[in-house]
Amino acid sequence: MFLEALWSFIDSFIHQSFFSTTAIMKKYIVLTCASIAIIGLVFLGASHAQELSPSQSTPKGVPSNRADMLKALDRLKYREARLPLPPANEDSNLPVSNSSASTSIQSGGRTSMGVVNNGRMRNLYLPPELQIRGGRYPAVSDQGLPYDFSTELFWIVSRVNNCHYCLGHQEHKLKSVGVTEPTLLALDSDWSAFPEKQRAAFAFTRQLTLAPHTITDRDIDALRVHFSEEQILDMAFTVGRYNATNRWTDSLGIPQEEQREFVSTLDPQVASTPSQVAPVGFPKREKFDDYTDWLAEFERQSTRQPRLSMASFEPHDGIFAHEQLLSEIPAAGPAFVEQLHQARIVGQIPVGLRDQIAYVAAREDQAWYMQNVSRTRLLAEGLSDHEIFQLTAGSSSSGAQSVALQFVKKLTTHPQSMTDQDIQNLSHFYSSEQIAEIVYHTGLAATLNRVTEVVCLGW
Repeated sequence: MFLEALWSFIDSFIHQSFFSTTAIMKKYIVLTCASIAIIGLVFLGASHAQELSPSQSTPKGVPSNRADMLKALDRLKYREARLPLPPANEDSNLPVSNSSASTSIQSGGRTSMGVVNNGRMRNLYLPPELQIRGGRYPAVSDQGLPYDFSTELFWIVSRVNNCHYCLGHQEHKLKSVGVTEPTLLALDSDWSAFPEKQRAAFAFTRQLTLAPHTITDRDIDALRVHFSEEQILDMAFTVGRYNATNRWTDSLGIPQEEQREFVSTLDPQVASTPSQVAPVGFPKREKFDDYTDWLAEFERQSTRQPRLSMASFEPHDGIFAHEQLLSEIPAAGPAFVEQLHQARIVGQIPVGLRDQIAYVAAREDQAWYMQNVSRTRLLAEGLSDHEIFQLTAGSSSSGAQSVALQFVKKLTTHPQSMTDQDIQNLSHFYSSEQIAEIVYHTGLAATLNRVTEVVCLGW
């Protein structure tokens, strides 16, 4: 039909032209034009297919059971990172830094767990000051929560966020301390197999990961039955850090280390038991798109009282309440606060963009206290309240800024949906180092939003 239409058009054109031609010549013209058109369509189709290929623009699926999950974890070994990740043997020229989600940190990207691609990626693209330091990671709780228990929380966070890289690591760590396949199956599908104390923590972890804006006094009271205030704060901080790690490893598409094995000894039918942890939907988040409505709620939230007695601080020396709160967590807390200070002064993206990232992420999480912190900073930088409010609208005088903030919105609320295309969109405006910093600051916001909303800080 295409050739017939093309022939009809050219035939009509030739008959109306100021020159005559033979039938043979007309057929030659038609075939030539048709060939050119077909070649063009083939290239156009290939280009379009490349632009919209599933690997680039479609999020990976959420495994519905343990059998499918283990297959997905194994497949991650063969994916290509979204930022260049050279072979591990080329890391010898990198500076040594403590940057791995492992409790036994030796050098950049290499731990007792072997070569860790997460640590390598951080070494490659983040300044040393923004990397995890101090030889401790929240998986080893400061408040006496057992290692296997806090690792189970990490597993739940990663299952909710569909972060296959972190899931693989938690599988490895849990098995290394004797956790069996039936227990891992129960962690995914039947919490009734666990003591009530753990079930309460599991439910809190899932809720705080999926919908931090829904945490209420009742949820914290349910935890008080089993945990001290210090342990509740530690859990909130730990779960927040796990959410940050998921956003880093998954949005950057970090491949799983090849040495890890993901196999199950369970009967295939048993391993197909549906997951009760993986998300099947997302609780609605009120956007407060109207400035007047937002301002009314913002002012109402400002006077709220902390849920934890230890969070009643008097401002002093310009130190924010959340910094005082985090400093109460032994070892890990002060180190994290120092990293917050470094994040204000170190890096390649502008400070203004860092504060915009924090504000947009806080708006998306309905984290009212952190909205106030970032808003205060943006006002000091010369933005008006209306300009700050419009940052989440998706339009900006700067194409780069708009793309970055749209990325932040998606990574904040739907980390399960990140694709190659999301990173490619950023790469039109930012270097690999800057992209890494945008992801890092979004993860930082994920931690702070969760801690401050659990505690219910006002200002």
